[in-house]
Order: sequence, then C-alpha cells, then structure tokens
Amino acid sequence: MSTASNRLLVDVKRAATVTREVTAFRKELEKARKSNDKQLLAKLTKKQQAMMKLQTQVTFDRMKVSFLFIIPFWIVWIILSGSFGQIVVAFSPIQIPFAGTELSFFYWYLICSFTISLPLARLFGINPEDT
Repeated sequence: MSTASNRLLVDVKRAATVTREVTAFRKELEKARKSNDKQLLAKLTKKQQAMMKLQTQVTFDRMKVSFLFIIPFWIVWIILSGSFGQIVVAFSPIQIPFAGTELSFFYWYLICSFTISLPLARLFGINPEDT
C-alpha cells in the first residue's frame, strides 16, 4: 500500500530529475574543490543553497507518504508482534547470521520486508536512482 501510494502521491519524474541534478552538482563542486578553481567554486557556492532547497522539497514530498502510513504500520506491528512475540514463525533452510534457522516474527518480518519492498519499489518506479 505504501509503495503504491508513494507512486501516486510523489512526482517520481521530478524527484528523479532533482536527484540527477543534485548528484551532478555535487560532482562538479567536488571537482572544483580538488582542482582549486576559485571562480567555479564561487559560482557553485552561490548555487548550493538552491540545490539544497530542491533536495529538501523532494525529501519532504517522500516523507509525507511515510507520515501517512507510520501510525497504521505501528498498529499492525504491535498487534502482530504481540501475537507472535518470540514464537518461531518460519524455518530457514540456511543459517542466517544473528537469526539462526528458526526465525522469530521480528527476523521473519525483517527479511520479508526487504525482499518484497525493494523489488516492489523498482517495479513501481519510485526509486529516483533507477529512473
């Protein structure tokens, strides 16, 4: 739900454009610092505030979606972790560091969250790095 909402509520193309722009700006700024180009450094320093403002706006747009879902996710987490607690909810065919082969709800949820949310984000095209 949060991934689909993120796709619907955030202007992904604008976020991707801003991310590329800020990345290019940072590379240029670093290059100017390394080459000690005073003129270029002065020019980029003036532009730095605008770049930071753009990046802040994109970050805030993404955070709005997170704020919509944080309370419902907490409620679901509290209910499920209270129900399952330290009970073994899954068995792993391989030894997982820190978790072992018998997975409690916490480790099962953590593994499932990463293995599902990252591919879904790519599928929905909400990673600005991918667009």
